[in-house]
Amino acid sequence: MKIFPSIARLRLTIFLAAMFVLPLPLPAAEVTTLYEVAIPVVGQGAEERNRAIRQAFSEVLIRASGDRDVPGQPALQEAFADTLSYVQQYRYHKLSRDGLEPADEAQPSLELRVVFDARAVNQLLFNTGNPVWGRARPTTLVWLAVQEQTRRFLVGGDTGRAFQEEITRQARRRGIPVLFPLMDLEDQAALHFMDVWGNFRDSIMTASRRYQSEAILAGRLYRRQDGEWEGRWTLYSDAEPRFWSSSAESLATVLAAGIDGSADSLARRFAQRAGGVAGQMVLLSVSAVHELKDYARVLGYLESIDAVERLQVARVEGDKVLFRLNLRGDGKGLRQAIAFGGALAPEIGMDGAAPGMDRQREAILTYRLLQ
Repeated sequence: MKIFPSIARLRLTIFLAAMFVLPLPLPAAEVTTLYEVAIPVVGQGAEERNRAIRQAFSEVLIRASGDRDVPGQPALQEAFADTLSYVQQYRYHKLSRDGLEPADEAQPSLELRVVFDARAVNQLLFNTGNPVWGRARPTTLVWLAVQEQTRRFLVGGDTGRAFQEEITRQARRRGIPVLFPLMDLEDQAALHFMDVWGNFRDSIMTASRRYQSEAILAGRLYRRQDGEWEGRWTLYSDAEPRFWSSSAESLATVLAAGIDGSADSLARRFAQRAGGVAGQMVLLSVSAVHELKDYARVLGYLESIDAVERLQVARVEGDKVLFRLNLRGDGKGLRQAIAFGGALAPEIGMDGAAPGMDRQREAILTYRLLQ
């Protein structure tokens, strides 16, 4: 009866050893509302609705591409003249006034929520030579040290809730998932206010390990003598950190600049361009597909990946399914999305041929369904 635990431990040992050779999947989150935008409106008339839809279209193009300059491109102006063709649905909701800035009674009390056709938007971006940044995106851990008059604190847990809400709102605007430290006893022992204020990289990295985030945004925020807020930001997401600063009378504006800088940098790293290889075909084998529900799960997951233009089943053999995928762009976007998604894991020890299947001339990406 002890043979099964032994085998399990052996397999776990092999798996952990392979992790030092194979690239680790990067922690991420699927941004399910990437193509849904809410715009404040003063009424439900046609002119106001069309204005809001154009504004929402501009925002969704920025989210989907990661490029703030995309809406101004001449190649996209024809699409702006026909924005309704990219809309799946829209609806009105009462506007919530939660946030850092005081509410103005003269401001709109409604918002128009517009849901765009993801594939149509992505195809438009590819056709005009722009990048597409899929729904699976790296999570950014935010360490923010705030000096507010005589008070100093790190944002996280129950501290600085208003700052967390505004940063989350700005991150939603750019389509990047963020998380904040728990600021429990472990965090308090690992990192102090002055560590973040002084941007001490080693201390920040050590304290961040428990969160396993792909990107870390470290910031210091304070109000200057002239009354303006100033933020200084550092993004750690690869070998070279990126530094920038922002200042404004509005706290929301300064926090938005921190998020914009992060989103711009991450998009340059992860967003994919068609690059003249749209329609590239790859073969992808998935094992551990034992039941119909497993097959439905894999099929639905692959269809949800923005890099996949269309797919078909090439072969089923045992618990393995071979898919033929036509991609937008090259295979990098597909592999990146799968690594972020947490549904499939790369098979260990494969040499490019799907296990249990005949070798084919095309390279085969081999994965296993995670239960």
